[in-house]
Amino acid sequence: MKIEHRHSCPYCGYTYHSEFDKNVFAHLLSDPGGNAAVHSVIRVCPHIECGKIEISVDVGTFPAVLKGKPEGERCKIRYNLPGVTFNRRLMPTEFGGKAEFKNAQVPDAIFKDYDEACKLREVSPAASATYARRCLQRMIRAKFKVKHGKLQNEINALAGLAAPVHQEIIEALDHIRKLGRFHSLPEDDVKVISDITDDNAKLIIDILEILLRDWFIAPAEHNGRLAVLQLMISRGA
Repeated sequence: MKIEHRHSCPYCGYTYHSEFDKNVFAHLLSDPGGNAAVHSVIRVCPHIECGKIEISVDVGTFPAVLKGKPEGERCKIRYNLPGVTFNRRLMPTEFGGKAEFKNAQVPDAIFKDYDEACKLREVSPAASATYARRCLQRMIRAKFKVKHGKLQNEINALAGLAAPVHQEIIEALDHIRKLGRFHSLPEDDVKVISDITDDNAKLIIDILEILLRDWFIAPAEHNGRLAVLQLMISRGA
């Protein structure tokens, strides 16, 4: 299992550096002769208000990079087991969107779609991307009051606004649109969902979270600070 240098806690969303024997503990059960390995990883969130544990397990064939290494060193090597037959996060068994987005500034329908996209990411990346696509369309309509039926048309309309959306953002939105599309093949009317990897689904959720902060949470915080400043000025006048 590849241990990422930076990791986000699935419970509280806190991002931290992975450090072995401090907040990351790994163990390798292996049979080099039989070419089999099980790699388990326990992470402990270092955030003082969280501290919850996360457990992941990888099952696969014994990688050549580990041969000849003492067991203590094997656990601390960043690698992917070749021929993986099982790769799961065992704890938490259920997780969803970050709590920071469940507030008055983010409409309930938007949070629910985002939450479903997070819950489905590991179970079904394709279903996760489809929920993320619908979440994105709700976000565009709520933020910019743009409604043209098709998501592609609504994304294209953002470039023509009085305060146009940056091209980098439009490209990211179009990336979600393409990956999350759910369409019919006219020749046999079979519903098809585009192939999505877990990495694709994670990237889509990361983009949604950036937009949720920028489009809904940050403006409200900005307006709140301005209101405080105006109050202070009026009192000092």
